[in-house]
Amino acid sequence: MKKIMLPLAAVLLLIMALPAFAEWELGLGWTPNQSPANVSDPNAVSSILSFHVGYAWHILYFSWDAFAMPDYWVSNMTDSEYYAPGFLNLFDVGVRFVLRPVLVYAEAGANNLYVYGGEDYANIGVNARAGVGLKFGWWGINVSGTQVFSSLTDLSAAVSDATHGNWSTLTGGSMVSLNFAIYFGGRTRS
Repeated sequence: MKKIMLPLAAVLLLIMALPAFAEWELGLGWTPNQSPANVSDPNAVSSILSFHVGYAWHILYFSWDAFAMPDYWVSNMTDSEYYAPGFLNLFDVGVRFVLRPVLVYAEAGANNLYVYGGEDYANIGVNARAGVGLKFGWWGINVSGTQVFSSLTDLSAAVSDATHGNWSTLTGGSMVSLNFAIYFGGRTRS
């Protein structure tokens, strides 16, 4: 997995660095408690932190987000294969519109799970995200909703359930986050 991700990330960074009038963003996110009802651990986390790097060129939007996930979440997503904390990495492509001061975006992409101790979960997952916020020159704040599936099989099963009227498998487990970002580059004043 690491052998594929590093060259892919290098090519993506080269492509993104081409236009000089593009905009970069760095940010932090906060997601309220995502613990399932059956978690009775008094040490269960009350919130999840995330780190964000984004790149916008005209309306095209590329981002990488890393969520610091607790052990029970990792266990749930890996069908109890691992019970350790980890980082959920989201690599997304989408569109972003800035209608001063409103910011709206929608993305979809792939994800992988890095488990504490040097393990990569073998499945490549998929995710979708939408968000809305306010951008004030060099800084901004937004709210996003992210839906994560640990594999294409999980996504197709959820879509199949939704076509039969059960939308909960498609929308259940969405992560709603509050995100703070600072902007660099050609269009920070837009």
